[in-house]
Amino acid sequence: MTWLAAFRAQRSDLADLLEKLLDEHRTLAQEQFLENEPPRPTNEPSLIGETLGPYKLISRIGEGGMGNVWLAERIDGRFERQVAVKFLHFAVASQGGAERFKREGRILGQLAHPHIAELIDAGVAPKGEPYLVLEYVSGKRIDEYCDERTLGMDARIALFLDVLDAVVHAHTNLVVHRDIKPSNVVVSSEGIVKLLDFGIAKLLADDTNSAAATLLTLEGGGAMTPLYAAPEQVTGGTITTATDVYALAVLLFVLLTGHHPAGAEPHSPADLVKAITETDPPLASQAVALSIDVASAEKRGATPEKLRRWLRGDLDTILAKALKKKPGERYSSVAAFGDDLRRYLRHEPISARPDSVSYRLRKYVRRHRVGVAVAAGLLVLLAGFSVIQAIQLRRITRERDRADRIAEFMTGVFKVSDPNERVGATVTARELLDKAAKDIDTGLSKDPELQARMMQIMGRAYSDLGFYSRAQLLFERSIKIGRSVAGPENREILSTKYELSWVLFEQGHLAEAESLQREVFDAQRRILGTDDPDTLRTMAQLANTLSEEGRLAEAEKLGREVLEKRKRLLGLEASETLSSRTNLSSYLADEGKLAEAEKLDRETLEIQLRVFGSENLNTIISMANLAEDERLLGRYEEAESLFRQTLGLQGRVLGPDQPETAETRHNLAGLLAQRGQTEVALSLLLQAIDHGLPPRVDLGIETDPMFNSLHGDPRFAALVAHAKKLADAKTSN
Repeated sequence: MTWLAAFRAQRSDLADLLEKLLDEHRTLAQEQFLENEPPRPTNEPSLIGETLGPYKLISRIGEGGMGNVWLAERIDGRFERQVAVKFLHFAVASQGGAERFKREGRILGQLAHPHIAELIDAGVAPKGEPYLVLEYVSGKRIDEYCDERTLGMDARIALFLDVLDAVVHAHTNLVVHRDIKPSNVVVSSEGIVKLLDFGIAKLLADDTNSAAATLLTLEGGGAMTPLYAAPEQVTGGTITTATDVYALAVLLFVLLTGHHPAGAEPHSPADLVKAITETDPPLASQAVALSIDVASAEKRGATPEKLRRWLRGDLDTILAKALKKKPGERYSSVAAFGDDLRRYLRHEPISARPDSVSYRLRKYVRRHRVGVAVAAGLLVLLAGFSVIQAIQLRRITRERDRADRIAEFMTGVFKVSDPNERVGATVTARELLDKAAKDIDTGLSKDPELQARMMQIMGRAYSDLGFYSRAQLLFERSIKIGRSVAGPENREILSTKYELSWVLFEQGHLAEAESLQREVFDAQRRILGTDDPDTLRTMAQLANTLSEEGRLAEAEKLGREVLEKRKRLLGLEASETLSSRTNLSSYLADEGKLAEAEKLDRETLEIQLRVFGSENLNTIISMANLAEDERLLGRYEEAESLFRQTLGLQGRVLGPDQPETAETRHNLAGLLAQRGQTEVALSLLLQAIDHGLPPRVDLGIETDPMFNSLHGDPRFAALVAHAKKLADAKTSN
């Protein structure tokens, strides 16, 4: 009783009550009365078949602290609908519960939200029991739904964000739920989340405007689920929106780890109160590490060690803040809690994390690829790492040394522009890259992890500029060095392998690209889960490779699977989802399913224009695809118009010398060749060849049926030879 004595010094009234309950617990014949709900009468009459207004009761589907719930159907013929009817227990009614129950109806009537169960009707049964008629939600508890589908971290968080949106709506209407737990969050088979049971919700507007309502709130204060109760609920403190923040954090902790922050059950009442009010919960990653629960990790598409790594860092920080004992130290609102989770999913810095340059830089690199403006990108890296150097010199010796190495290496790269070494000349992005690639072996040899990362970044830059063989060499070296530091199945190593498969694909090495993509895909499914963005990205590129190899049925099947997953996880208007639609339409067109492909491309383009506007790369790709559909369907005038619109947009957005622009010229040239406009077609084809066609396209010109009408023309033969020569140069540069 040492803890109870210490607690009495803080709250003598609650300590006396708890001591009395514990004494009764030890003396009553019926053991564990505190841990279990009181038994219901066994001779309770059945209500099956009884009617309440236009509703007929079918079967009892649940029971809680305030009442039992029945499945019912409407029988007045106006329309067919199944509903849930919730009755109030007589035992509760005698203690002011009837007023709380009526208030639940008033509260739910204010809450119109797609993720909150709808209130349809309310009334009083013939025997005097008040009841509510609610939307019937058929589905699984959120934890069971996630486990049965082996959802990964990101998918679970995305589902949880729907719960947060519902609670934010309730808080906006001055309602605190106060009993958020897995059984009150149901997910339908279609993945629709519904938040249930506002039976013990605190109506803040009433609390501030009515003395009677304040008394009612105090009387109902004990109505809660202890395992999901906030410290202030247990100690009788003030209930605010922060109370829901805490319960939501416990729910998310359980969803992500498979464990409760208070530790393994069973708890005695005293131990549970102490765990909630005094004992700081472990970090989520620590809870996983301590349990070594293989089955729980597998339900999340991982091993215990991989699950621990996923949780470590931002998710640990977010959950720890939301689980603070003092309400004022938690997130200021459920919306702020959700904002940090969305930042995590977008790989952006979270507000709960100390604001450091190194942390923000890591998040920036995670979100953005190095584009064609390589020189500007290298300058940003140099500036960022220089700032890291200045900060880390005052903090950690290891990081200070790393910053020194980066600064020294980057200074050497930019020394190519020293006036003493290069008088009167302009330094190009290619020259900066070549200098960096030449010096990276010696400049960063003392830090292989950083060396591998920089090789990956420079490989991307070469790839974006169309220098695929240089990119391939850097990716291969990055993988070799990275393996020695982090092992063969590290997330970054798998990402670099994906990049390598891309440049192999662009060079026309399709068999090698496919083999590597399958290797990466299998590893990502096993390590990251089937719904991870990296896994889906590799899956999508594998479908592209299969399509290029002529295995169109396989490509279509894989493409449809990627599209369905992205629609479910990201929504219909996400750029990744729209990209999957565009890819699928290409496979369908190649299979000869032109009507379906054209319909899909036209719908996709409409969404792209509405959501992202015309000067967006994905919008431009959709327009080019639709143009190709129209060409294949023989609608040449519309196809030519779309191709020319696409070229105009690409010239403004990408510039004239990019592979995408070159491919559109190539396709327009093919269309004009089919229409007999030989001179213009040959001119456009020459421009396409000279301005960046990938080697796989260069090498396919001679056999492309678009150019059949040009066979026999010596100028076309010369262009084919020219294209092959350039392709050979690109794959050996």
